[in-house]
Amino acid sequence: MNPPGVASATVRLRRLEPALRRALRGPCRMPPGATLLVAVSGGADSTALLVSLASVAREFGLTLHAAHLHHGLRGRDADADLRSVRELCEQFGLPLADARWDCAARMRRRGLTGEAGLRTLRREWLARVARATGAVAVATAHTADDQLETLLMRFGRGTGLTGIAGMRARRGAWLKPLLAVTRAEIEADLAAHGIGWREDATNAQPRYLRNRIRHIAVPALLEALGAPAGTAARRRAGLAQRAGALAAELAQVERTLARAAARALDRARRPDGERLVFDGGRLARLSPVLQRLALRRAWRLATGSRAPGLTERHLSMCMSVLASSAVRRPGSTSLPGGWTLSADTGSVRFAPPSAGIRGSGRALRRIGPADARLHGARRRARPGPRAERPARARARRVIA
Repeated sequence: MNPPGVASATVRLRRLEPALRRALRGPCRMPPGATLLVAVSGGADSTALLVSLASVAREFGLTLHAAHLHHGLRGRDADADLRSVRELCEQFGLPLADARWDCAARMRRRGLTGEAGLRTLRREWLARVARATGAVAVATAHTADDQLETLLMRFGRGTGLTGIAGMRARRGAWLKPLLAVTRAEIEADLAAHGIGWREDATNAQPRYLRNRIRHIAVPALLEALGAPAGTAARRRAGLAQRAGALAAELAQVERTLARAAARALDRARRPDGERLVFDGGRLARLSPVLQRLALRRAWRLATGSRAPGLTERHLSMCMSVLASSAVRRPGSTSLPGGWTLSADTGSVRFAPPSAGIRGSGRALRRIGPADARLHGARRRARPGPRAERPARARARRVIA
Protein backbone atom coordinates (compact mmCIF):
# COMPACT_ATOMS: atom_id res chain seq x y z
CA MET A 1 0.00 0.00 0.00
CA ASN A 2 1.02 3.62 -0.21
CA PRO A 3 2.84 5.41 2.62
CA PRO A 4 0.64 6.33 5.56
CA GLY A 5 -1.63 9.32 5.15
CA VAL A 6 -3.02 10.35 8.53
CA ALA A 7 -5.06 13.48 8.90
CA SER A 8 -4.63 14.00 12.63
CA ALA A 9 -3.61 12.37 15.87
CA THR A 10 -7.23 11.74 16.80
CA VAL A 11 -7.56 8.58 14.68
CA ARG A 12 -9.29 5.89 16.75
CA LEU A 13 -8.56 2.28 15.89
CA ARG A 14 -11.68 0.78 17.46
CA ARG A 15 -10.63 -2.86 17.23
CA LEU A 16 -7.21 -2.27 18.76
CA GLU A 17 -7.84 0.27 21.48
CA PRO A 18 -9.75 -1.98 23.94
CA ALA A 19 -6.90 -4.54 23.94
CA LEU A 20 -4.31 -1.77 24.14
CA ARG A 21 -6.04 -0.18 27.13
CA ARG A 22 -6.20 -3.54 28.93
CA ALA A 23 -2.49 -4.00 28.39
CA LEU A 24 -1.63 -0.46 29.57
CA ARG A 25 -3.75 -0.96 32.69
CA GLY A 26 -2.32 -4.42 33.29
CA PRO A 27 1.06 -5.95 32.44
CA CYS A 28 2.26 -2.97 30.38
CA ARG A 29 1.32 -0.39 33.02
CA MET A 30 3.65 2.62 33.35
CA PRO A 31 3.59 5.55 35.77
CA PRO A 32 1.86 8.74 34.60
CA GLY A 33 4.35 11.08 33.01
CA ALA A 34 6.50 8.19 31.68
CA THR A 35 8.16 8.32 28.29
CA LEU A 36 7.57 5.31 26.04
CA LEU A 37 9.75 4.48 23.03
CA VAL A 38 7.80 2.83 20.18
CA ALA A 39 9.68 0.69 17.66
CA VAL A 40 8.23 1.41 14.20
CA SER A 41 9.28 -0.51 11.10
CA GLY A 42 6.61 0.96 8.81
CA GLY A 43 4.68 -2.30 8.56
CA ALA A 44 1.01 -2.66 9.42
CA ASP A 45 1.56 -3.87 12.99
CA SER A 46 3.97 -1.15 14.11
CA THR A 47 2.04 1.55 12.25
CA ALA A 48 -1.12 0.53 14.10
CA LEU A 49 0.75 0.43 17.42
CA LEU A 50 2.00 3.99 16.99
CA VAL A 51 -1.36 5.34 15.79
CA SER A 52 -3.30 3.67 18.60
CA LEU A 53 -0.80 4.74 21.26
CA ALA A 54 -1.03 8.32 19.98
CA SER A 55 -4.79 8.24 20.52
CA VAL A 56 -4.56 7.05 24.16
CA ALA A 57 -1.27 8.64 25.25
CA ARG A 58 -2.90 11.61 26.97
CA GLU A 59 -5.37 9.31 28.75
CA PHE A 60 -2.47 7.36 30.29
CA GLY A 61 -0.17 10.34 30.78
CA LEU A 62 2.43 9.01 28.35
CA THR A 63 4.98 10.84 26.22
CA LEU A 64 5.78 8.98 23.02
CA HIS A 65 8.97 8.77 21.00
CA ALA A 66 9.30 6.64 17.87
CA ALA A 67 12.39 4.76 16.69
CA HIS A 68 13.27 3.24 13.30
CA LEU A 69 16.45 1.38 12.35
CA HIS A 70 17.39 1.15 8.66
CA HIS A 71 19.25 -2.19 8.43
CA GLY A 72 21.07 -1.37 5.20
CA LEU A 73 19.91 -4.63 3.63
CA ARG A 74 16.97 -3.87 1.32
CA GLY A 75 18.12 -0.89 -0.72
CA ARG A 76 15.37 1.39 -2.02
CA ASP A 77 12.64 -0.53 -0.22
CA ALA A 78 14.29 0.21 3.13
CA ASP A 79 14.73 3.86 2.12
CA ALA A 80 11.00 4.02 1.38
CA ASP A 81 10.24 2.44 4.77
CA LEU A 82 12.23 5.17 6.49
CA ARG A 83 10.47 7.94 4.54
CA SER A 84 7.11 6.41 5.40
CA VAL A 85 7.89 6.31 9.12
CA ARG A 86 9.15 9.90 9.02
CA GLU A 87 5.94 11.07 7.36
CA LEU A 88 3.80 9.24 9.90
CA CYS A 89 5.67 10.78 12.83
CA GLU A 90 5.57 14.26 11.31
CA GLN A 91 1.80 14.02 10.81
CA PHE A 92 1.35 13.01 14.46
CA GLY A 93 3.90 15.50 15.73
CA LEU A 94 5.97 12.74 17.33
CA PRO A 95 9.77 12.86 17.67
CA LEU A 96 11.59 10.14 15.75
CA ALA A 97 14.99 8.60 16.33
CA ASP A 98 16.32 6.91 13.22
CA ALA A 99 19.61 5.44 12.06
CA ARG A 100 21.12 3.75 9.02
CA TRP A 101 23.35 0.80 9.89
CA ASP A 102 25.30 -1.64 7.78
CA CYS A 103 23.89 -4.54 9.75
CA ALA A 104 25.57 -7.18 7.57
CA ALA A 105 29.00 -5.79 8.42
CA ARG A 106 28.17 -5.41 12.09
CA MET A 107 26.95 -9.00 12.29
CA ARG A 108 30.12 -10.29 10.60
CA ARG A 109 32.30 -8.43 13.11
CA ARG A 110 30.37 -9.89 16.03
CA GLY A 111 29.75 -13.38 14.71
CA LEU A 112 25.98 -12.87 14.52
CA THR A 113 23.78 -14.45 11.86
CA GLY A 114 20.25 -14.42 10.46
CA GLU A 115 17.12 -13.02 12.04
CA ALA A 116 18.48 -13.63 15.54
CA GLY A 117 21.51 -11.47 14.76
CA LEU A 118 19.40 -8.65 13.39
CA ARG A 119 17.17 -8.86 16.46
CA THR A 120 20.20 -8.55 18.74
CA LEU A 121 21.42 -5.42 16.94
CA ARG A 122 17.95 -3.92 16.88
CA ARG A 123 17.35 -4.46 20.60
CA GLU A 124 20.72 -3.01 21.53
CA TRP A 125 20.07 0.07 19.42
CA LEU A 126 16.56 0.50 20.84
CA ALA A 127 17.92 0.25 24.38
CA ARG A 128 20.47 2.95 23.54
CA VAL A 129 17.78 5.21 22.09
CA ALA A 130 15.59 4.61 25.15
CA ARG A 131 18.37 5.86 27.41
CA ALA A 132 18.96 8.87 25.17
CA THR A 133 15.28 9.85 25.22
CA GLY A 134 14.66 9.02 28.89
CA ALA A 135 12.16 6.31 27.98
CA VAL A 136 11.27 3.87 30.77
CA ALA A 137 10.13 1.16 28.33
CA VAL A 138 10.21 0.09 24.68
CA ALA A 139 7.02 -1.08 22.94
CA THR A 140 7.11 -3.47 20.00
CA ALA A 141 4.20 -4.51 17.80
CA HIS A 142 4.03 -8.29 18.27
CA THR A 143 0.52 -9.63 17.71
CA ALA A 144 -1.54 -12.75 18.35
CA ASP A 145 -0.39 -14.03 14.93
CA ASP A 146 3.23 -13.67 16.02
CA GLN A 147 2.34 -15.54 19.21
CA LEU A 148 0.84 -18.39 17.19
CA GLU A 149 3.98 -18.64 15.05
CA THR A 150 6.21 -18.52 18.13
CA LEU A 151 4.31 -21.33 19.85
CA LEU A 152 4.54 -23.54 16.76
CA MET A 153 8.28 -22.85 16.36
CA ARG A 154 9.03 -23.59 20.01
CA PHE A 155 6.90 -26.72 20.01
CA GLY A 156 8.62 -27.98 16.87
CA ARG A 157 12.10 -27.31 18.22
CA GLY A 158 11.31 -28.66 21.68
CA THR A 159 10.54 -26.60 24.75
CA GLY A 160 9.29 -26.77 28.30
CA LEU A 161 6.53 -24.98 30.16
CA THR A 162 8.36 -21.65 30.16
CA GLY A 163 8.85 -21.69 26.40
CA ILE A 164 5.42 -23.01 25.43
CA ALA A 165 3.85 -20.15 27.40
CA GLY A 166 4.99 -17.99 24.50
CA MET A 167 5.91 -14.32 24.44
CA ARG A 168 4.98 -12.26 27.48
CA ALA A 169 3.31 -8.86 27.34
CA ARG A 170 6.16 -7.57 29.47
CA ARG A 171 9.78 -8.59 29.99
CA GLY A 172 11.40 -5.97 32.16
CA ALA A 173 11.34 -2.78 30.12
CA TRP A 174 10.22 -4.50 26.90
CA LEU A 175 6.50 -4.28 26.20
CA LYS A 176 4.27 -6.11 23.71
CA PRO A 177 0.86 -4.48 24.23
CA LEU A 178 -0.80 -5.92 21.09
CA LEU A 179 -0.42 -9.65 21.83
CA ALA A 180 -4.20 -10.00 22.09
CA VAL A 181 -4.79 -8.37 18.67
CA THR A 182 -4.77 -10.24 15.37
CA ARG A 183 -3.17 -9.06 12.16
CA ALA A 184 -6.57 -9.19 10.47
CA GLU A 185 -7.97 -6.74 13.05
CA ILE A 186 -5.00 -4.44 12.56
CA GLU A 187 -5.28 -4.34 8.79
CA ALA A 188 -9.05 -3.83 8.96
CA ASP A 189 -8.66 -0.89 11.36
CA LEU A 190 -5.96 0.76 9.25
CA ALA A 191 -7.90 0.25 6.03
CA ALA A 192 -11.04 1.74 7.60
CA HIS A 193 -9.14 4.99 8.17
CA GLY A 194 -7.24 4.97 4.90
CA ILE A 195 -3.92 4.51 6.69
CA GLY A 196 -1.32 2.77 4.53
CA TRP A 197 1.68 0.73 5.55
CA ARG A 198 4.80 -0.77 4.06
CA GLU A 199 5.18 -4.46 3.19
CA ASP A 200 8.60 -6.04 3.74
CA ALA A 201 9.24 -8.41 0.82
CA THR A 202 11.58 -10.52 2.98
CA ASN A 203 8.54 -11.59 5.03
CA ALA A 204 7.65 -13.94 2.17
CA GLN A 205 11.09 -15.50 1.75
CA PRO A 206 11.08 -19.18 2.77
CA ARG A 207 14.68 -19.20 4.03
CA TYR A 208 13.43 -17.85 7.38
CA LEU A 209 11.76 -20.32 9.73
CA ARG A 210 9.08 -17.89 10.86
CA ASN A 211 8.09 -17.28 7.25
CA ARG A 212 7.81 -21.01 6.59
CA ILE A 213 5.60 -21.36 9.67
CA ARG A 214 3.48 -18.38 8.56
CA HIS A 215 3.02 -19.27 4.90
CA ILE A 216 3.23 -23.07 4.91
CA ALA A 217 2.62 -24.59 8.33
CA VAL A 218 -0.30 -22.42 9.48
CA PRO A 219 -2.32 -22.78 6.22
CA ALA A 220 -1.64 -26.53 6.25
CA LEU A 221 -2.81 -26.74 9.87
CA LEU A 222 -6.00 -24.86 9.07
CA GLU A 223 -6.69 -27.15 6.14
CA ALA A 224 -6.03 -30.25 8.25
CA LEU A 225 -8.38 -28.96 10.96
CA GLY A 226 -11.12 -28.47 8.41
CA ALA A 227 -11.57 -24.89 9.55
CA PRO A 228 -14.94 -23.31 8.71
CA ALA A 229 -15.27 -21.77 5.31
CA GLY A 230 -14.39 -18.10 5.12
CA THR A 231 -11.55 -15.85 4.19
CA ALA A 232 -8.07 -17.10 4.98
CA ALA A 233 -7.45 -14.06 7.16
CA ARG A 234 -10.56 -14.72 9.26
CA ARG A 235 -9.72 -18.39 9.74
CA ARG A 236 -6.17 -17.55 10.70
CA ALA A 237 -7.37 -14.85 13.09
CA GLY A 238 -9.49 -17.36 14.96
CA LEU A 239 -6.54 -19.71 15.34
CA ALA A 240 -4.30 -16.83 16.47
CA GLN A 241 -6.85 -15.75 19.08
CA ARG A 242 -7.01 -19.27 20.49
CA ALA A 243 -3.22 -19.50 20.57
CA GLY A 244 -2.98 -16.14 22.33
CA ALA A 245 -5.53 -17.16 24.95
CA LEU A 246 -3.70 -20.46 25.55
CA ALA A 247 -0.34 -18.71 25.88
CA ALA A 248 -1.78 -16.26 28.42
CA GLU A 249 -3.25 -19.11 30.47
CA LEU A 250 -0.01 -21.10 30.36
CA ALA A 251 1.92 -17.99 31.42
CA GLN A 252 -0.28 -17.73 34.53
CA VAL A 253 0.33 -21.41 35.28
CA GLU A 254 4.06 -20.96 34.81
CA ARG A 255 4.14 -17.97 37.18
CA THR A 256 2.23 -19.93 39.85
CA LEU A 257 4.55 -22.92 39.56
CA ALA A 258 7.63 -20.67 39.47
CA ARG A 259 6.62 -19.17 42.83
CA ALA A 260 6.24 -22.68 44.26
CA ALA A 261 9.65 -23.64 42.86
CA ALA A 262 11.22 -20.52 44.38
CA ARG A 263 9.84 -21.43 47.82
CA ALA A 264 11.14 -24.99 47.44
CA LEU A 265 14.57 -23.69 46.44
CA ASP A 266 14.70 -21.41 49.49
CA ARG A 267 13.89 -24.37 51.74
CA ALA A 268 16.63 -26.40 50.04
CA ARG A 269 19.39 -23.91 50.82
CA ARG A 270 22.11 -25.29 53.06
CA PRO A 271 22.18 -23.79 56.58
CA ASP A 272 25.63 -22.28 56.02
CA GLY A 273 23.89 -19.75 53.79
CA GLU A 274 26.14 -20.27 50.78
CA ARG A 275 23.94 -19.34 47.85
CA LEU A 276 25.36 -21.92 45.43
CA VAL A 277 24.81 -25.02 47.62
CA PHE A 278 21.46 -26.79 48.01
CA ASP A 279 20.04 -29.94 49.55
CA GLY A 280 19.97 -32.26 46.54
CA GLY A 281 17.68 -34.81 48.17
CA ARG A 282 15.05 -32.19 48.90
CA LEU A 283 15.14 -30.91 45.33
CA ALA A 284 15.05 -34.46 43.95
CA ARG A 285 11.74 -35.07 45.73
CA LEU A 286 10.04 -32.28 43.77
CA SER A 287 7.94 -33.13 40.73
CA PRO A 288 9.89 -32.96 37.43
CA VAL A 289 8.28 -29.67 36.39
CA LEU A 290 9.16 -28.05 39.74
CA GLN A 291 12.67 -29.47 39.55
CA ARG A 292 13.17 -27.79 36.18
CA LEU A 293 11.84 -24.45 37.40
CA ALA A 294 13.91 -24.65 40.60
CA LEU A 295 17.06 -25.47 38.64
CA ARG A 296 16.45 -22.57 36.26
CA ARG A 297 16.08 -20.24 39.23
CA ALA A 298 19.18 -21.64 40.97
CA TRP A 299 21.16 -21.14 37.76
CA ARG A 300 20.13 -17.50 37.59
CA LEU A 301 20.95 -16.99 41.27
CA ALA A 302 24.38 -18.47 40.63
CA THR A 303 25.23 -16.68 37.38
CA GLY A 304 23.05 -13.57 37.33
CA SER A 305 21.92 -12.31 33.93
CA ARG A 306 25.32 -12.81 32.30
CA ALA A 307 24.88 -16.43 31.29
CA PRO A 308 22.72 -18.02 28.60
CA GLY A 309 19.72 -20.00 29.76
CA LEU A 310 19.77 -23.72 30.40
CA THR A 311 18.49 -25.88 27.58
CA GLU A 312 16.32 -28.95 28.08
CA ARG A 313 19.45 -31.08 27.63
CA HIS A 314 21.20 -29.18 30.43
CA LEU A 315 18.16 -29.53 32.68
CA SER A 316 17.94 -33.28 32.09
CA MET A 317 21.60 -33.67 33.06
CA CYS A 318 21.07 -31.50 36.15
CA MET A 319 18.13 -33.66 37.20
CA SER A 320 20.38 -36.74 36.94
CA VAL A 321 22.81 -35.00 39.30
CA LEU A 322 19.94 -34.37 41.73
CA ALA A 323 19.04 -38.07 41.59
CA SER A 324 22.66 -38.96 42.43
CA SER A 325 22.63 -36.54 45.34
CA ALA A 326 19.43 -38.07 46.72
CA VAL A 327 21.21 -41.44 47.19
CA ARG A 328 24.49 -39.75 48.21
CA ARG A 329 26.40 -40.77 45.12
CA PRO A 330 28.83 -38.33 43.52
CA GLY A 331 27.93 -36.92 40.15
CA SER A 332 28.49 -33.82 38.04
CA THR A 333 27.59 -32.20 34.75
CA SER A 334 29.03 -29.37 32.66
CA LEU A 335 27.00 -26.22 32.14
CA PRO A 336 27.44 -23.18 29.87
CA GLY A 337 30.46 -20.97 30.43
CA GLY A 338 32.53 -23.61 32.17
CA TRP A 339 30.20 -23.86 35.18
CA THR A 340 29.46 -27.25 36.71
CA LEU A 341 26.77 -28.73 38.91
CA SER A 342 28.15 -31.43 41.20
CA ALA A 343 26.68 -33.74 43.85
CA ASP A 344 28.51 -34.80 46.98
CA THR A 345 27.21 -36.22 50.29
CA GLY A 346 23.65 -35.10 49.68
CA SER A 347 24.44 -31.57 48.50
CA VAL A 348 24.48 -30.09 45.03
CA ARG A 349 26.75 -27.19 44.24
CA PHE A 350 27.01 -24.76 41.31
CA ALA A 351 30.71 -24.10 40.74
CA PRO A 352 32.00 -21.29 38.52
CA PRO A 353 34.84 -21.84 36.04
CA SER A 354 38.31 -21.92 37.58
CA ALA A 355 40.08 -18.57 37.54
CA GLY A 356 42.11 -18.09 34.39
CA ILE A 357 40.81 -21.31 32.79
CA ARG A 358 38.41 -21.26 29.91
CA GLY A 359 35.45 -23.51 30.56
CA SER A 360 34.50 -26.24 28.16
CA GLY A 361 30.98 -24.91 27.71
CA ARG A 362 29.70 -21.91 25.86
CA ALA A 363 31.28 -18.66 27.01
CA LEU A 364 29.23 -16.46 29.26
CA ARG A 365 27.69 -13.55 27.38
CA ARG A 366 28.48 -10.18 28.85
CA ILE A 367 25.43 -8.24 29.88
CA GLY A 368 24.36 -5.74 27.25
CA PRO A 369 21.86 -2.90 27.24
CA ALA A 370 19.20 -5.04 25.60
CA ASP A 371 19.28 -7.46 28.54
CA ALA A 372 18.69 -4.93 31.29
CA ARG A 373 15.99 -2.56 32.40
CA LEU A 374 17.38 0.11 30.07
CA HIS A 375 18.72 2.29 32.87
CA GLY A 376 20.18 -0.27 35.26
CA ALA A 377 22.98 -1.99 33.35
CA ARG A 378 26.37 -1.32 34.87
CA ARG A 379 28.26 -2.41 31.80
CA ARG A 380 27.56 -2.20 28.10
CA ALA A 381 28.10 -4.79 25.42
CA ARG A 382 31.36 -4.32 23.58
CA PRO A 383 30.50 -2.06 20.65
CA GLY A 384 31.63 -2.25 17.09
CA PRO A 385 33.12 0.84 15.47
CA ARG A 386 30.84 3.87 15.73
CA ALA A 387 28.23 1.83 17.64
CA GLU A 388 28.42 3.89 20.82
CA ARG A 389 28.22 7.44 19.54
CA PRO A 390 26.02 9.34 22.00
CA ALA A 391 22.59 10.31 20.81
CA ARG A 392 21.68 13.99 20.84
CA ALA A 393 18.18 15.12 21.68
CA ARG A 394 16.39 16.97 18.93
CA ALA A 395 13.01 16.94 17.25
CA ARG A 396 14.03 14.03 15.02
CA ARG A 397 16.95 12.11 16.45
CA VAL A 398 19.39 10.17 14.31
CA ILE A 399 21.02 7.52 16.48
CA ALA A 400 24.10 5.96 14.87
